[in-house]
Amino acid sequence: MQKLIFVVRHAKSSWESPLKDLDRPLNDRGIRTAPIMAALFKDLILGPTLVISSPANRAFSTAKVFHAECQLEEPIKVVNDLYFGDEESYLESIRKVADKFRTVALFGHNPKVEDFSARVVNGYTGNVPTCAIMSFISEVNEWKEVDWSTIQYNKHYFPKELE
Repeated sequence: MQKLIFVVRHAKSSWESPLKDLDRPLNDRGIRTAPIMAALFKDLILGPTLVISSPANRAFSTAKVFHAECQLEEPIKVVNDLYFGDEESYLESIRKVADKFRTVALFGHNPKVEDFSARVVNGYTGNVPTCAIMSFISEVNEWKEVDWSTIQYNKHYFPKELE
């Protein structure tokens, strides 16, 4: 069965406050862009969907906007390794998804989002801007079967392309 994987970079965040990196909020542009991208995302997902987020405020805030727009019942799952780990942490998070879900969306940060994309798209070196949605497909029966060789790039959605 086809599984859908979305890797979403958090919306634009503020650098104005002298906060810890984990605590940085979305800025005005991020607050405006997240609902636009969430509305698009709602049309992309199939079946039961799990949202997994980094613990960073800017990623979790972005995930909350998407979660609310899609009216998802399953609570957002916070995974520390989406902030502290690497692209392997993203893959491991995908492998742990319960099989009742058809779609998973991971909300995180660069360079990890770009590194994940590079592993899948054979050296992808493009920039993944804030609030971008990277779309992938995996033809597996169970999430635990997902590995780098089973993930295929599908499409990307960048906020500026929608303006």
